[in-house]
Amino acid sequence: MREKFRVFLSHVTVESKLADVIESHLVRDFIGLVDVFESSDRLSIPAGKMWLSEMTAALAKADLHLILCSDEAKNRPWINFEAGAAHLRGIPIVPLCHSGITWAQPPVPLSEYEGIQAADPEGLQALYRIVSEAIGSSIPQIDFQLFAKEVITFEAEYQHQRKLATPTANLKDNIETIRNPKALCISSPQFAKLGFENQLQTVLNAFPETVPHQRVFSSAELRQALTGDETYDIVHIAAFVCPRSGDLYFSEVDLNTGMGIGPDADVLKADALASLLEVARTKLVVIGSCDSIALAVTLSNVCHVIAARDMVSAKMMASWVEAFYNKLPRQSLSQALSYALKISQTPMRFYERQTKTVDLVFTQESSRSMATV
Repeated sequence: MREKFRVFLSHVTVESKLADVIESHLVRDFIGLVDVFESSDRLSIPAGKMWLSEMTAALAKADLHLILCSDEAKNRPWINFEAGAAHLRGIPIVPLCHSGITWAQPPVPLSEYEGIQAADPEGLQALYRIVSEAIGSSIPQIDFQLFAKEVITFEAEYQHQRKLATPTANLKDNIETIRNPKALCISSPQFAKLGFENQLQTVLNAFPETVPHQRVFSSAELRQALTGDETYDIVHIAAFVCPRSGDLYFSEVDLNTGMGIGPDADVLKADALASLLEVARTKLVVIGSCDSIALAVTLSNVCHVIAARDMVSAKMMASWVEAFYNKLPRQSLSQALSYALKISQTPMRFYERQTKTVDLVFTQESSRSMATV
């Protein structure tokens, strides 16, 4: 049996949808002769020994290294780390540039490799030529124009989502004081075992004991908390989140595939969580576990959101959580966030609550009233 041609695909978690498009095309169009390993798991998993060992094992077997190169990804240390490992092995490295970055713009060392424009049909054909020559086959006869349109569709959605991230300086013009804020922590038993249990306690310890606080470990507990008599001003999430859909996982997931274990996985949709937070009149959500622009953007329709913008280790996130929540009861949100970013160097991003659109009511005047006009 012929051994498959292995492709290692590096990308930041928030670009997982594009990685899926590239992977599905390569696997299908080369009729199963190509196997693709995505460097970010199906769910956002904290960076650590498990991620490093899995990534190293996949790179050791790879025949080709593809890098989704964007303004967001070009300076990520671990993207360059993976590229350096591939370079030392001597395998071909191809940057796939997208979302505003051209093949001539990536910084060193990525600029040392011949890049390809992912939204260009000719660029995609060039990628297929590289793979075809490596496995000794002809270039698959596919519609590269249609393939490129899929990339363009992703780029439009992705650019829109990134624009929703705003500097906290904008908050200084409109300050709302919340007295005796109530906090709710969301996690799962499996995620707590990864080193996030202390993070939750740090959040709860930041506020007076006389104020009701709670932690929940299931979607049922979360629904009960957010639809009860209490309102929760701050909701802190330390649980698995799907980077593609923003779905929140409470039950265990397979750390290799990122998929829920068993037919009855406890999952809460991003839209459902947003609705619950609106009912609870939540002011701020902190996603202290992972990089999920999908969830952050969805929740920003009802409240402010602070979320990681990269894979973050439990240790680094704990440093940010301690710095942020220790300052939050005594300073403004923008000041606490600025302080925590400087102290911990943890890459966090702020999403300001989006203003709601104006509803329209159409009424029909009576013929008598119209006659008097």
